[in-house]
Amino acid sequence: MTALPAWIVSAEGRIIAATVKRKTKASGDPSTNGKPRNKLGEDLALIPDLMAFIRRYVVMDEAKLIISALWAIHTHCAPQFEQTPYLAVTSPEKQCGKSRFMEVMQLLVYRPWMTILPTEAVVFRKVHNDRPTLLLDETDAIFQLKNGDKYEGLRAMLNAGHRNGATVPRCIGAKAQIANFRVYCPKMLAGIGTLPDTVADRAVPIRLQRKTRDETVKRFFKREAEPEAERLVERIEAFVDAAGDTLGDARPAMPEELSDRMQEGCEPLIAIADRLRVGPAGRDALVELLSGERLDSQETVRLRLLRDLKTIFDSHPARRAAFTESLLDALHEMEESGWQHYYGHEFDARDLSNLLRHYDVQSTTVRQRGVAKPRKGYKRDRLEPVWARYLG
Repeated sequence: MTALPAWIVSAEGRIIAATVKRKTKASGDPSTNGKPRNKLGEDLALIPDLMAFIRRYVVMDEAKLIISALWAIHTHCAPQFEQTPYLAVTSPEKQCGKSRFMEVMQLLVYRPWMTILPTEAVVFRKVHNDRPTLLLDETDAIFQLKNGDKYEGLRAMLNAGHRNGATVPRCIGAKAQIANFRVYCPKMLAGIGTLPDTVADRAVPIRLQRKTRDETVKRFFKREAEPEAERLVERIEAFVDAAGDTLGDARPAMPEELSDRMQEGCEPLIAIADRLRVGPAGRDALVELLSGERLDSQETVRLRLLRDLKTIFDSHPARRAAFTESLLDALHEMEESGWQHYYGHEFDARDLSNLLRHYDVQSTTVRQRGVAKPRKGYKRDRLEPVWARYLG
């Protein structure tokens, strides 16, 4: 089992004991594990207890745990903020814990609505009427290129729904009257592979890997986990009620390592972290998850493609051109780059063409010595200016 920091381990012990007997203050407020709640409504054990609860069922490191805990709290007070950061849960393969993680978070978030492949009409009506926390699974099916037209409306709603007050106009009724539907709500998106850049730019990535034999988790039975989760939710609600509107009014200092968009989007998480005295840990976690090379970023996927193509061509310095199928075979062998699982399918010639066209690079007819028939492929001299411009 992955070692947890001492402060989380102690929380694990407290929360297990709490399943046997939970002390409640005479006023009826939820217990804070023996620590009195101060006048600011701070429950300083809340974050470690949430982290311990999640880690019991899902293998993930401390940065992902603390962001997940902060995000669960933020769903209960999202209307106070101008934006909501999405949580993008991805993995390179099946059986990495995505669905289990969503089941665990379903017990902690505000008005959870877990769904798979919903229609656009269902989503905008549900969000408008109930303001749920949307837990959307199997997004790789939604964002596959072959489904682009089918789910374009849903994708557009996800692009807009991170900002408070955002609406989409739709015609309703026999007379086709125009109505504006609110689409703002917290959203967790889970799927294999990567997300489109327009969605990834609004999300904190939670990248899960398949657990090893040494990493153990407790079997998840909803009926057993639910009572404990309900007590945690009571504490979240008590914290939000005590904080009032002050969370939304906060203007916390954000890490400079983050882009302007992510600084703005993740402000709710840091406002909550500061109030619960875990601000430095929350900021460090965001920097770890959001800076550097992000596996869920489409822009980074394009840059990775350029680097990998350069590696392939440089491995044979005399090679001036390569067939498309040869390049694809070489890319699929680069396991760390993830080309075998691109939006839930193996990276193919159409994907290669779509990514390279952003750099004005098109396939062309390629002839190679020893091969009688010419085929489609890519020439080195078309790629070299792009490598120089973007890879330095």
